[in-house]
Amino acid sequence: MNPIADSLRSVLAALPLLSLIATGCEPRHAAKGGLPPAYTSNQITDPALHTVADEIQTWAAQRAGAAQKPLFSRVEVLPPVPIVQPYGVGVYQQEVRLPVIFTTGPGWTGMKLKEKEAAVAQAFHHISDRLQALNRKPALQSTLTVQTPQGMELAWMNQLDLSGKNVHGDE
Repeated sequence: MNPIADSLRSVLAALPLLSLIATGCEPRHAAKGGLPPAYTSNQITDPALHTVADEIQTWAAQRAGAAQKPLFSRVEVLPPVPIVQPYGVGVYQQEVRLPVIFTTGPGWTGMKLKEKEAAVAQAFHHISDRLQALNRKPALQSTLTVQTPQGMELAWMNQLDLSGKNVHGDE
């Protein structure tokens, strides 16, 4: 065995590790401006849609229910997802929808059922109007879910029920 060759191999093997330590274990181009996220399926990447999502969250946070308490304690606007809607026997149509989840707040419990129905319809109309303003072809539709803080689903809708019964399980 050659001791000089062994020490040279050790030094050469350590060079990549030293370069990682010197850069803080990150590639050099990431330190300058960062890379875009590799996986964006759980994020809204369209700036216009991101603005609409922020507006929906702000609007919902400003809603007040009974005794002027917040109507919704949490609002989640998820990235658009493709869904399949059944239209008759054996015929399906795929469309992209924007899932929006409202979690009821302290103002919800003191409201009458008719007021809750009106609040949910108003929320659905507001979300739909904001999405229509994007002028997408085809138009991006919403799916609104209203749930309790414990996770009990009170409303789930792709469109408003004309009979006015959109809230279920909260009678």
